[in-house]
Amino acid sequence: MSDFSMQQTQSQIQSQLQIMSQRQIQSLSMLSMSAMDLREEVLKTVDANPVLEIVHDPLESGPQIRVKKNPYTNADGGTRVSGKVSHEAEEASDAFQRVLEAAEDKRISLQDHLMHQMRMMRLEKSETDLCERLIGNLDQNGFHILAPISLLDRNDPAQTPEMLEKCMDIIRRMDPVGTCTASTEESLLVQARLSDSTPAPDIALLILDGHIDFLDPPKASVAAKKIRDFISSQASLFGSDKKSYEGLIVNPETVQEAIDFIRTLDPFPARNFSTSQVQFIAPDVYVEQIPSSLEVENEGPSKELREAKGIITVGDFSWRVRQENGTIPQIAANEEISQMVKSMDAGEGKKMMQEKVREALSFVQMLEMRKSTIQKASELIVKRQHAFFEKGPGNLVPMKQEDLAKELGVHESTVSRMARSKYIQCSWGLFEVGYFFVSEVAKSKSTDSNQDEGESLSRDKIVSLMEEIIQDHKNDTKKLSDQKICDLLSEKGVKISRRTVAKYRSQMNIGSSYERR
Repeated sequence: MSDFSMQQTQSQIQSQLQIMSQRQIQSLSMLSMSAMDLREEVLKTVDANPVLEIVHDPLESGPQIRVKKNPYTNADGGTRVSGKVSHEAEEASDAFQRVLEAAEDKRISLQDHLMHQMRMMRLEKSETDLCERLIGNLDQNGFHILAPISLLDRNDPAQTPEMLEKCMDIIRRMDPVGTCTASTEESLLVQARLSDSTPAPDIALLILDGHIDFLDPPKASVAAKKIRDFISSQASLFGSDKKSYEGLIVNPETVQEAIDFIRTLDPFPARNFSTSQVQFIAPDVYVEQIPSSLEVENEGPSKELREAKGIITVGDFSWRVRQENGTIPQIAANEEISQMVKSMDAGEGKKMMQEKVREALSFVQMLEMRKSTIQKASELIVKRQHAFFEKGPGNLVPMKQEDLAKELGVHESTVSRMARSKYIQCSWGLFEVGYFFVSEVAKSKSTDSNQDEGESLSRDKIVSLMEEIIQDHKNDTKKLSDQKICDLLSEKGVKISRRTVAKYRSQMNIGSSYERR
């Protein structure tokens, strides 16, 4: 009897451990999924489990509904012709629409077209690799998906911000001119600057260089007044560069000439290419900077309250961290079915339904756990990398996945899965979560006499400081030597060897002081 009892207990323990292991595997699998993969998993699970129901599906309402356009509808959506004719016209319109959607798009894709041109060029391997990544990063309009700076291969020292600018310029000059840009306005400016047949009027370049609002409304007389007021305000600023506006004739005629030129440009240069190979990437997390005064006024002074609302404050800056759940259906366990299972007679049917209820509740918990883990990890990334979110690329501090795992109280593999196929959208662009994990390469000198070392520095930060130093001394008669750069970095509190300075300078494609004479 005792042996039988011991065997039964052992069997139960093994069963519980196996169930827990399966749940952990499923939970980690869900954590590593992208938003669209998770959506498919949710829909599949809901379809297989009668206890689960979709409370709200954001992709099955609102913008997802397609409004049909045909000559038989009025502007307000009403039908002009009633009865059988209207119904037949609508059926014909639907059939025609289905034919159009089902037809194979035989146009070449933008990526194939650009890659074909690139392969005909003589480029270094690092340049070729970077150009391929840039081309693969373009959406259906030819604009960047991820921030270009995040595409640099950290394992390839030749890939520098300078090389990135060179590669983007190469692609922008390809046919169609103006792709590999951030927006319509930047594309138009690139097209204007590269225009060969008709040189761009200076006023057109001024308008396209961040002042497209001058053309709202696009009336020459109104735009001319706005441009004159702008030039006047710039001339009154201390230290402003007046040379760029000298000799610029601004009147309705010259502005109309600029408007006519801008109209010859294509705001969507990639429109004539197939979009079949375009892969869309949607942000999983948004990081939005908010004024600290507004944050205190609206959210209250309580730190706990702010963090509960996803608001992170470091110094004088605050950011709201929120998840984008626009593709994932909201689900819940059907309460009526759960209550019905409780009242069922004992038997195999009840056992099966009880298992379905347990699976449903477990699945909902795992979804919440995934959401919570991504939210907490994203908030910690903002805290640790607040200098980046404040100042932009070049300000990352060392941070390892292991560090984040310790703060979250989870295994490093959990953080690794969380970072997989996840993207953060901020004011500096769209970045993979993995972009924010960088290694330490040096320490700054501590201002505290009781400490030997100060702030940890990443290669990203040191290269940024070197760029600032070289830029500040670009007009010096004698070019900075590696030792002098090393000394100037030391004055900024960065202790680094001359050999490392030489290596980073070489990686930045900057010649030695002798070569820069």
